[in-house]
Amino acid sequence: MTGTIPDIDTAPNIGRREIVKSAAWSAPVIMGAAFAPAAAASTPAWDVAVTGQCSTGLLGIVGNSALTFTITAAQGTVPAGTSFTLSSSSLLNVSALAASPNTLVSISVLGSSSALLTLTAPLSQGSSVTIDLMGAGLLTVGLAYTFTLQLNGSDHPANPATAAPNSASVSALVQANLVGIRSLVCL
Repeated sequence: MTGTIPDIDTAPNIGRREIVKSAAWSAPVIMGAAFAPAAAASTPAWDVAVTGQCSTGLLGIVGNSALTFTITAAQGTVPAGTSFTLSSSSLLNVSALAASPNTLVSISVLGSSSALLTLTAPLSQGSSVTIDLMGAGLLTVGLAYTFTLQLNGSDHPANPATAAPNSASVSALVQANLVGIRSLVCL
């Protein structure tokens, strides 16, 4: 017979020990190759928490008026360039917005009722930036509206089941800020 399959008598003599030894040496290589793509694609875990606060106050006499969002690095370091969309059910006065610390966030107008907030520097675990919706303006007035702050994209928490909220909303019935004297009625 003239085939390409070697005859049993002419095939190399490989013992069982050689096969086992080769398999033992190749197992770590195969395991390493199997997990390499997962390790290469992994990113550091980070989780951002978005919370909102509305506190009723009248003319600076009764209560402390506050209409704010806080962005906190709940886990890991939130990278620079992470962005959030701030939207309003009414016109949004972007000039009235103030961030603290203000060097961590840039604010850009998207339209008459929305703005893009972008972290300009990494936010380390436990650190926060607060967005004051009443701002430090001389005159802001609002009537019956809701603000929402939402993370654009997604974060990478180590355990998605216990991830912090990526958006929050605050609602107010009446807001007035007259030369630094704030009045606010929350819903």
